[in-house]
Amino acid sequence: MPPHPMLNVLALPVLLMPGAAHAPRWLDEAAQRVDVYGRLDGHLAFSEQDIQFANNSSRVGVMVEQPVRGGLTVLGQGEWRMNLGLGDTSYNISENPDTGLATFAATTNQAFSTRLGFVGLRFGKFGTLTFGKQWGVYYDVTQWTDSYVVFGATGSSTFNAGTDGGQTGEGRANDAVVYRAALGPLRVGVQAQFMSERSAKLDGFGGSLVYDTGFGLRVGVAYSHAVLDFSSNIAGYDGGDAQALSGGIVFDDAGWKIALLGTWTHDHELVATPGATVMFDTRGSELFVSRRIEDLVMLTAGFDWAIPQDLDAALVNPDYGTRDFLAGVRWLLDPRASSFVYIEARTGLSRDAIGERAEELVMLGIRFNYSLRKSLGLDPM
Repeated sequence: MPPHPMLNVLALPVLLMPGAAHAPRWLDEAAQRVDVYGRLDGHLAFSEQDIQFANNSSRVGVMVEQPVRGGLTVLGQGEWRMNLGLGDTSYNISENPDTGLATFAATTNQAFSTRLGFVGLRFGKFGTLTFGKQWGVYYDVTQWTDSYVVFGATGSSTFNAGTDGGQTGEGRANDAVVYRAALGPLRVGVQAQFMSERSAKLDGFGGSLVYDTGFGLRVGVAYSHAVLDFSSNIAGYDGGDAQALSGGIVFDDAGWKIALLGTWTHDHELVATPGATVMFDTRGSELFVSRRIEDLVMLTAGFDWAIPQDLDAALVNPDYGTRDFLAGVRWLLDPRASSFVYIEARTGLSRDAIGERAEELVMLGIRFNYSLRKSLGLDPM
């Protein structure tokens, strides 16, 4: 009598353990076309006032690739945010919800919510075309400094105006069409958004250029432009469109990663105050430095600055802005640094819209990244 299919499922964790016998052929063949992946992450947040448990960027996802005729490959990805426990993070800006611009209403935490969802075609050496909610081309450059576990990513304005960047296309862009291709050492990305919300035709566009100089060194620039059509009265808004421009450089080799980014934005950020919703420009900068010591420890440090421009002092405190210094240490639980225990701290001179100093925080947590393909020794899709 053949074994019950459920036995294969129950045996899967054992088959994926390091040092276990090679996985059966059916699992290898499935992993050539499908990857089930995700992340579990939770931490304790220590401040002068209290200690809180929070979920931090936990998610589950699936990636699928299927070769079709003519050398084409159909691909797709779905990724959903998971809420571990009753609490949720309020510090990881990249986990902002996908909401409308200038919408600051309280939302209810859901067990699952969509982070990514897209489908597309890969044309071999001629690039990839994708449709849906996906990482925008702006993030091709700004991701270099979005490497902290909890903090960071403010200076680049990737996740702007209290959103995940979906509305204006810098983070997880909504309703986007993206084409990416490699021309030797040069990687090119172009993007358009068709949301039918602020414009009858095109809601936004963007582009990115990344040049790999060799020896672990890359330089890049990214631009995003979103059409704005606010019906409400927003202080500081000059009637223009939202724009963001970032340029950066990253060295990633020999156990080191050093990434530096500079950002300029216009009509791109919003803050809610007791008197009004205020729009403003920013000048931002981010630095991420890490040093990996063997397969045991990784040390991180850097800063995250986002300085508002031309604020109305009658509505927003003139010292408002992000001026964070960040540092951390990770105890690596596997050679690929997929899972680790971490301590990450934030201090600095950041102040909110009414001038109150941002609290100093220390995070103690654990992150577990999993992937079917990685467990079988295959490269990521």
